[in-house]
Amino acid sequence: MIPVASYRALRAAFDRGDAEAVLGQAQAVLDQIEDDPIQQELVPAVLLLAGATLAGAERYGDALAYLQRGRQLSGDGPGLAREIGTGESFWLVELDLLLLTGRYRQAWDLVVPLTEPERAVQSRLAATRAHVSLAVTYADFDRAYQLLNTAAGLAQQLRSRPQEVAVDADRAVVLARHGRLTEAARLADAVLALLARPGPGARLAWATAQAVTVATTVARMAAAGGEVSTAERMLATLGPVMSTGGTGRTFDTGQYALARGTVWRDSGLLTEAEEPIAAARRTFLHLGCAPAAAQAQLDEARLAVLRGYGASARPLFDRARTEFAALGVSREVAEIDAALGAIDASP
Repeated sequence: MIPVASYRALRAAFDRGDAEAVLGQAQAVLDQIEDDPIQQELVPAVLLLAGATLAGAERYGDALAYLQRGRQLSGDGPGLAREIGTGESFWLVELDLLLLTGRYRQAWDLVVPLTEPERAVQSRLAATRAHVSLAVTYADFDRAYQLLNTAAGLAQQLRSRPQEVAVDADRAVVLARHGRLTEAARLADAVLALLARPGPGARLAWATAQAVTVATTVARMAAAGGEVSTAERMLATLGPVMSTGGTGRTFDTGQYALARGTVWRDSGLLTEAEEPIAAARRTFLHLGCAPAAAQAQLDEARLAVLRGYGASARPLFDRARTEFAALGVSREVAEIDAALGAIDASP
């Protein structure tokens, strides 16, 4: 099968990174080929190309709709295989979005097949890293450390230093979330020196996005643990990156704003903390990133308590509780219940 000219133009636009052209042409190509008994084999490819492009544009809900439909329709046709290979690169984009939007059950259903031995090592590594994130979400730290060791072994198989550093970055995040702040900060210092480098190109953008997640997570956990100087040092490593446009992802701008606000809050700068936390909440809601939005709501509630606004804090806690409960995350729900109990017990 020779793809029609319109599809070839769409594919060329995708390969050169022309998001406007891909999104402008995708529906017309679908209309042309979906009723053609020869060309309709390429329908999943069009859906996946559009979905990946939407993901890059941070239209996460739309992207997931296209990616999931494309995966469901994918078959064994030789024409489709020439266009998308095994499809694993697209499944991994979908997996990342499922985690960002808090669709954890669906993420687990995708992690399982992507970590099977017959998958490419690169795919198994990315899916294992996603599995680490799921384990931490549910506070299963023993499992997270086991998976980190698996991921490190896969990175060594690839003989990829950037991937090895990315796994170390994940380890720093896990250590911080587990409360092992000294170890987390030491490892974060090492990986941030390698990852947080401003500059053009997809590879540097990927590395910098890893750096933002590490620095902001360790900063937030350190500040909450009373180690404000460590928290400030983490955020300082992002200064050159954020001042030159960051990673290009709005989500990362939100991560930085939330960390900046919570570090100010935990260091006593309560008035200054209000706007960045609120801005982060707005960003995450706009993107549809439910877990991050719920966390920002919880941080707003904690700020209200510190400012002495107990009455205002209660509805914020209630909203955060509802959002975390909808995600099926019990640890944060228990923390909120304890905070609400303290408010009720106060005179």
